Amino acid sequence: MNARCYPASLQVNGGPIFHNGVWSGFVAFDTPGLTLEQVKTVAEYYYSLGYGYVCPTLVTASAEAYQTNLPVLRAARDFEWGQGILPPHLEGPFLAPECMGAHNLALRQDPTVEFAAKLLEWSGGFIGWLTMASERPGAPEVIRYLADHGVSVSLGHQNPGVEHIQAGLAAGATGFTHVLNAATRDKFGAKDLRIVAQFTDRRAWSMIIPDAIHVPEYAVQLMSQAKGPDKVIFVADESPLIGSPVPSTAEFWGRTFEVRRDEAGRVRSYDLSGSCTSLIECMNLALGWGIPRDTVERAVTTNAAAFLRPALDRLGIRLDEAPTHCPGVVFEDGAYIPAQ
Repeated sequence: MNARCYPASLQVNGGPIFHNGVWSGFVAFDTPGLTLEQVKTVAEYYYSLGYGYVCPTLVTASAEAYQTNLPVLRAARDFEWGQGILPPHLEGPFLAPECMGAHNLALRQDPTVEFAAKLLEWSGGFIGWLTMASERPGAPEVIRYLADHGVSVSLGHQNPGVEHIQAGLAAGATGFTHVLNAATRDKFGAKDLRIVAQFTDRRAWSMIIPDAIHVPEYAVQLMSQAKGPDKVIFVADESPLIGSPVPSTAEFWGRTFEVRRDEAGRVRSYDLSGSCTSLIECMNLALGWGIPRDTVERAVTTNAAAFLRPALDRLGIRLDEAPTHCPGVVFEDGAYIPAQ
């Protein structure tokens, strides 16, 4: 383990805007009309928390949003501050209609190679990974197409049979997105293997949100043990509302969200729009739950990089050298804190 760590957050939905230290709004990466200044402001907020790298996430969005926003994220790489911007995550639009979570159902569509090709065209190839449901018609063909074009595919927001998961992995999927969240809605049978596969199948990395809200402590412990330290990835699924005043309300994704404290005093959004807990806080929670420090660090550095390897290699992006755009975090007195 190194004295300094540069966590990579693979599922960042947006973030806050501050003026003179005062919150003045938020950015959702999937809202059409994203600007470089917005990306810079949000990226620098996360760098100040100790993040090394940010993977912008566009949840199920309109064609306009993909066309206007993906080129902006690619352009961020032309600047020093943008060296921490990773090729983005598209969480949709190929999701199961009954497992949309907070996404806008009206923007969902079934997977087609034609639309996947448009996404690559609009982004100039600057896509790191895509979350999709394995049971939807056309899913294996789209998984193969994306994998052949250097885009990692993760299975999530799905309601599959175990045969669909197997087919998705065989087609080239290499991840499971925020396991246990926006998951299958029907009852599990005694012999059901769908969740077992996500906790144990080592052909894919499994991602989980250790924020004590999305999943319980025991689930994080089980996954870390079952997958092994090289196949688990911690994500925070950062909401655009992270850093917002408490209480407050906001409208996006076709609905209204409220930020307030829950019964345990934790800041969260209702309904869930991702987490209001940072990845650094998630790392410290995992440590408190007995997850070994080596596993925690691998879950936000080398494992994340390995999952993204096809896109990183294709785009010539390296995460194995100390970056100059951010200070990262250090481990002091049993916790991770932003480095100075």
